[in-house]
Amino acid sequence: MERLLGPVGYIVAALGFALIFLLILATKRKKHLQKRLLQSLCVLGATWCGVTAWQLLYAQSRVPSLLTESLFNLCLILLITSSLTDSHRLSQLLKKRSDLWFCAFITLTASLETLRLFLPLFHQKVYFFLHLGQAIIGLWFIENLYRSSQHAARDAVKPLSLGLGLIFGYNFALYADAVLTNSLTATFWQGRGWVIAMAIPLLLLAIKRLNQWESRVYISRDIVYHSTLIMVAGMYLLTMAAVSYLIKIAGFHWADTAQTLFFALSGVVLASLFLSESLRKQLKVFIAKHFFANKYEYRQEWMQFCATLEEPNRSPYDNALAAAMRPFGCEYGVLALKKKGHLRPITSLHCTLKHPDIVPTLDAIGELAIQHQWITELNALSHGIETPPFPIPHAALIYPNHFSLLIPFDSSGHYQGVLLLSQPTSSDSVNWEDRDLMRAISQQLGVYLAMYEANQQLAESQQFDTFNRMSSFLVHDIKNVTAQLQLLSRNAEQHKHNPAFIDDAFETVDHAIERLNKMSSQLRKKQIDIESPQSFDLIAMLEHVCQTRSIQRPIPQFFPPSPTARASLSDSTAPRIDLHASKERFENILCHLVQNAQDATPDDGQVELHLTIDGQHAHLTISDSGHGMSEAFIRERLFKPFDTTKGNAGMGIGAYDAKNMIEQLGGHIEVQSAAHQGTQFHLAIPLSKNTADTT
Repeated sequence: MERLLGPVGYIVAALGFALIFLLILATKRKKHLQKRLLQSLCVLGATWCGVTAWQLLYAQSRVPSLLTESLFNLCLILLITSSLTDSHRLSQLLKKRSDLWFCAFITLTASLETLRLFLPLFHQKVYFFLHLGQAIIGLWFIENLYRSSQHAARDAVKPLSLGLGLIFGYNFALYADAVLTNSLTATFWQGRGWVIAMAIPLLLLAIKRLNQWESRVYISRDIVYHSTLIMVAGMYLLTMAAVSYLIKIAGFHWADTAQTLFFALSGVVLASLFLSESLRKQLKVFIAKHFFANKYEYRQEWMQFCATLEEPNRSPYDNALAAAMRPFGCEYGVLALKKKGHLRPITSLHCTLKHPDIVPTLDAIGELAIQHQWITELNALSHGIETPPFPIPHAALIYPNHFSLLIPFDSSGHYQGVLLLSQPTSSDSVNWEDRDLMRAISQQLGVYLAMYEANQQLAESQQFDTFNRMSSFLVHDIKNVTAQLQLLSRNAEQHKHNPAFIDDAFETVDHAIERLNKMSSQLRKKQIDIESPQSFDLIAMLEHVCQTRSIQRPIPQFFPPSPTARASLSDSTAPRIDLHASKERFENILCHLVQNAQDATPDDGQVELHLTIDGQHAHLTISDSGHGMSEAFIRERLFKPFDTTKGNAGMGIGAYDAKNMIEQLGGHIEVQSAAHQGTQFHLAIPLSKNTADTT
């Protein structure tokens, strides 16, 4: 048995080289130098290993083995050189002097070994030394190949370097020992066959990866699968044999019986494992995932997925369904979402939402599929071929079902739904890669649809918020109109027989009607009309504001500029301070500020308006003797819209609107206040150009 161990290793290596040769021969690539050298290398490798196995079996001379080894090394050096120089002719390979001398050295060795077949030239130690040199040359070429390759090609060169390095490294140790001891160690010589056999898979992997060798070897997944099973079984049996051997050498009187029982039990375990359908499926998926190219071009699939979601002529629900159907070539499908605790179909493509298979399928397994995130093949589930991680409600399933796939999605547990798709046409069966892609797509669609509906709800909320804000501004306008009418009603008893009062009353009513009609129009159009700016007298407006707000105590007091300052503004008998702005809006904000001061001040307090002129600006100060405001309130809340301390009695937009308008005019507003010491609003208002020039 030990005598056959060495020859078997060489025979396995020879068969490996022969297999690679047949695989390369079957590839339909154009012939060129690298491919021809690769074929020659496989032939010489098979010959070398076969001759060595024959020598070991029949105790023949080692010279034929050494000769075929030299020819193998020469062909290998030429192949590596052609890969480094990208040469297409044999005459172009040996341009470098060093490469020429190395090949000449190996050729000389092969020539001497050929003569050795017929004449006893030189001592065997000379040949051992020559082969030691070949091993060194081979290692040098391997190092040069790896170091000279680009970083992107290292993955392809690495298995080649490992495989050839294993062979030449072993040869170096073999012949170095032979040179020192003047003989080849038998165990060294016999074990080399197994080393070469271990290097062959690495050579095969490198041949598949290297583009310039143009030899794309295809290996069937079934071959890899069954080969893996055989290899695993062999390793398992070797392990069990080693354990049973240890039991035997333990020396117990019952060792033989225990050895037999243990080996039999291990055989039963091995058979049960290999008969396990789940183990076989997991092994197939593992091999397909880690040893073969992907079924889908994921970069292209992702770009097409995004393009489908951006289709402008369909609804987002239709886009989501189309994006799920496209990669698998499904002809029709349905999207169902969970609304109020029940799955309901939302949209469909190329079929009707009233299809009789939709609702029963959703009711039967829709919730279970979402709960376990299980992609279900419906017809396979009905047949019992598919085994999901939940109990199957066979009585509720429809067979045959017009829909083939049910794909659930769940966005953070809040947005759930399923996709019902027809039979995919992109492949005959749904494998692990199809399921992974379906799961990735469904997760993205769950997020996409959840974001869409959240945006829809946000848009509706914003519409309501906009309407509420507009209503708040209009309510302030209504309060101003109400104040004018209240003032009119209060003075009616005293002045109702005065013709001038009656004229003013009708003018006030007409103005109120105009304002109310304008507000009704703004409500219908859901937007506030912007009044065009105009010039008006600031002093007259402040007097009118104080008169309007005199309906509430404390009655505001207006202190205009000094007569000297007012006279300097104009030569007319009725001096003006002209301001260019939206008259109605400016009057409203002054009324709001005065009303706020009145609300914060007791009836026996004071509300005063002081106006001063400073060249380019009019400075208006609205002060009160009320309870005041804290510094934190002024800094954090005063100028924020809809933030009020009055509860339901306030809107919180008076100071906000005043600040916005004063800043739009190019001025600024400052507030000074302290608790129980009143408040002062300082408004710096730019004057119109004519007034400023006069000043």
